[in-house]
Amino acid sequence: MKKADILLVEDDFVTSAVIKKHLERAGYNVIAVAKDGESAFNLAKDSQPDLILMDISLRNSMDGIETASKIRELYDIPVIYLTADSSSETIERAKITEPFGYLVKPVDGRVLLTNVDLTLQKQIAYNKRILEMLKRANDELEQKVQERTTELYDANAVLRNEIKQRKLAEEELRKAESLATIGKMSAILAHEIRNPLNSIKMNTDILSESLALKDSQIKRFKIIQKEVNRLENLVKEVLMFTRQRELIITEFNLYNLIDNIYQQIKPVLDEKKIYFENKIRKFIIKGDQEKLKQVFLNLILNSADAIFETGTIKIETKLSAPMVDIYIIDSGSGVTDPGRLFEPFYSTKSAGTGLGLPVSQNILIQHGGSLSLVSSRSGETVFLIKLPV
Repeated sequence: MKKADILLVEDDFVTSAVIKKHLERAGYNVIAVAKDGESAFNLAKDSQPDLILMDISLRNSMDGIETASKIRELYDIPVIYLTADSSSETIERAKITEPFGYLVKPVDGRVLLTNVDLTLQKQIAYNKRILEMLKRANDELEQKVQERTTELYDANAVLRNEIKQRKLAEEELRKAESLATIGKMSAILAHEIRNPLNSIKMNTDILSESLALKDSQIKRFKIIQKEVNRLENLVKEVLMFTRQRELIITEFNLYNLIDNIYQQIKPVLDEKKIYFENKIRKFIIKGDQEKLKQVFLNLILNSADAIFETGTIKIETKLSAPMVDIYIIDSGSGVTDPGRLFEPFYSTKSAGTGLGLPVSQNILIQHGGSLSLVSSRSGETVFLIKLPV
């Protein structure tokens, strides 16, 4: 039968060699000898030994008590201290980590092995008690489950729904808090930035039309106009993100909506040699057509941006009443950071505002739907829009 694995933490070569020899003669497996606290912690994490023999005084690192405390926070591994320091202060510090032994150097071989044997036996007995307790608890739980299967099934369904609603409420609260902050900022942006921007834009237009400008000066004026337009769009998108306007609900054909968007952006797609495929089934849905057009336009343009040159964008549907699943699939480079995809102001585009997807998500939530990233890798990215039929 294989004996226990032991990690030895000792920075003195001679001492470690002697202790290792005693342990291996007794049939124990010394998996490693660590000379500092950091190495000891990493070895304990990676190898999960049955026992750690820990020197308290470790040079050039955290001491053995600190190391044992750090290990104890994460792993249930018994520790026996080895030390030449038997002061009451050190012993009191060591007690906090609940060691299984405290051996003062030089350690007698028989005393060492006796402590190791007793510690391992205690740990085995402890583990056995825990397993027995778990088995008893499991048996009792199984009995209760068998007695109340129907009742628990119904209660579990209610509980799942309550948890789902609570999570949704928490997420909505978090978003509301974020929106409140952004809303205040958007009001300041609208008031403090729009007026100066309009003034800059008007004066730039007047100067560019009234002055005889050189080519280099014309380029500079165009740069100013471009940046002013970019800032105007940013203010507009921030206001759109923070102010939910009432939906104007109409009935319309979803296929036709996508086809209209395609005709609008066809020059952009043709320039990049992108093949667009509208595989949406022709059926009528209810919603705010202009807002939903904004959502699809944003996602299709994002797909086009992700394709460097030559590729495909495909939109298809699948009915799963009471919802329709709309998949937007592109052959682009993929999403670099999916976890931050719907985070306001996060964008991988140099000229992006980072509000396109959050705004789209809010519009779909208003419609009782959702927007999510299904999968993303180089060569295929799939977004899913859910809308009520």
